[in-house]
Amino acid sequence: MKTLTKRVIAEKDVSFKIIEPFITAQKINVDSFYTNNKPIAPPCFLGAYYRKCFSSKEDWLGIEGVVRLGEFIPDERRFQSDGRVDYERYLDNPSIYLGGKSLTESDAGLNFNVGHESIQDIKMLNYGSKKVAYRPFYRYIYSEVIDDNGNVTRINKNIWKVASPLDFDYYYFPGDVVKMSVYSPLENYLQLRIEVLEETKIEKYQKKRKKYQLKGKPKVYYSPLFYSEGHSKLEAEFKRVNSLDQYGNEGFIVKPTKALVSESVWKEVFLFKKINESIVKIPFSRGRYASMICPNDESFTIKEFNKDEGGEKITIHPQYRGGNK
Repeated sequence: MKTLTKRVIAEKDVSFKIIEPFITAQKINVDSFYTNNKPIAPPCFLGAYYRKCFSSKEDWLGIEGVVRLGEFIPDERRFQSDGRVDYERYLDNPSIYLGGKSLTESDAGLNFNVGHESIQDIKMLNYGSKKVAYRPFYRYIYSEVIDDNGNVTRINKNIWKVASPLDFDYYYFPGDVVKMSVYSPLENYLQLRIEVLEETKIEKYQKKRKKYQLKGKPKVYYSPLFYSEGHSKLEAEFKRVNSLDQYGNEGFIVKPTKALVSESVWKEVFLFKKINESIVKIPFSRGRYASMICPNDESFTIKEFNKDEGGEKITIHPQYRGGNK
């Protein structure tokens, strides 16, 4: 009798050797890779203000972007509980991230998160703790099937993980220029990599970083390899997203807010592809993506920037008009 059992190793460590081709990949601009199957944007998903660009589903192996982080200005009226946890917090929260979708979808990047305010101020953190910096996160979905003599148990898991709040190298601030990558060096797995290219020149955030007493430039962040079925094996699409999320509002019409995220600048964005056994980077420019601006155009200022290499400037300033397009 055929067993149905399927067990997943959710996360793996990885040797530098298999990820090095993504780090050293060279840029190319190959017009022949414009395809006729440019994706079509679906209706907006309810519950957040977001700008999303996603590729066609092809033999892409990942995505990389260089981005200057914007500053979050909260709406003081929206400091309250969302009804799901006992703590009060700002109900709007920014994130800037990449992601991939083959058989399942994964997100990975930065969101504004709770943390310690200095190396001398280590305390227990909770949902109501002060948010101090952008910090790495990754989310992935997988299923396991266990067949015990014909008794079949199916387990579906949606996993959300963040970097340790004690890793101060991985606190990122408005004005930082970071290179962020999500790529698939192994079948069915993705990895997030974040490197600071330029530290912020905004004085108040320079002072915040000094409180962590880092020894030189912030270290490069690598997530474990995390399970994302189909990648490097089947076709996949990749995306970049700037979002102002709203706690407790997923799937509902956005709430009015005066929160905003100042201008973030994607300086360049590339897709990874294998050509002649080498990993190369192809510009994620307008001809290669579908565009989503949700819930309405009025909530964003979007400017062209280095458009041939996938660049763009994005400011989020929500304008509520009672619905989604």
